[in-house]
Amino acid sequence: MDNLALPPWGDDLLSAFIADAQDNERKSALNMPDIFAMLQRVRAALQKMQEITERENNPNLLPTRFLMARSHSAWLGAVRLGLSTQTAEAYPVVRAVIENAWYALHIAKDPAPPARAEIWLRRGESEQAKKGCKDEFTIANVRATHRALDATTEKALHTLYERTIDYGGHPNEQGVFATTIRTGDGFGAVFLTNSPVTIAVTLKSAIEAALGALRVFRLVFPERYAITGLDEETARLVDEVNAVFGARAAALKSATAG
Repeated sequence: MDNLALPPWGDDLLSAFIADAQDNERKSALNMPDIFAMLQRVRAALQKMQEITERENNPNLLPTRFLMARSHSAWLGAVRLGLSTQTAEAYPVVRAVIENAWYALHIAKDPAPPARAEIWLRRGESEQAKKGCKDEFTIANVRATHRALDATTEKALHTLYERTIDYGGHPNEQGVFATTIRTGDGFGAVFLTNSPVTIAVTLKSAIEAALGALRVFRLVFPERYAITGLDEETARLVDEVNAVFGARAAALKSATAG
């Protein structure tokens, strides 16, 4: 079965949309090679993070590991949406990167384990259990856990979290109107944008979420991060984000002024 060639996409609206989105993924990578190179390095760092925790034998950290993997997977989904230029829809997935990271840390730093893990695992058992889980894992609570350990990263991650809500994580006006254009008949919604700035900002948000998540997970496994060099790699990626996107912003400003 693996050797069979796939047929071309069908002649219908859904197939055409998927084909266009897949085409955009490749074009975005080619048109933004500096950003795509960063995405490749971030993916490698996330993969290293996942690998260094695979042999963890503390049963209380099992949910944390699962949530770390889901944060990684959500990031991949956000990158695909961003590269495909379906930018507004990428932001809810970027938000999931952050939320999974915060939940993972909140469970890992339980002062009386496995209490938080059990609350999370039993969420679906009853309405009372669901309410208990919602009460324990509020954004305020999971943020507080992070802030107590690393206030600087928590502040930056919360700023990004709020941005994801503004730009698409909730149906707010900024996310809706950022992908709306004027047409001959009035206004129309854009599903796949052709704005390089909008695409770059979306991918920058995804990268920042991943780097924030990596720093969150370092609080759970600091020794392994240090041994494998993931500390240094994350710091280098932070510097590279500032350099790559700073250069793009300067070039855009110069072109606009000219």
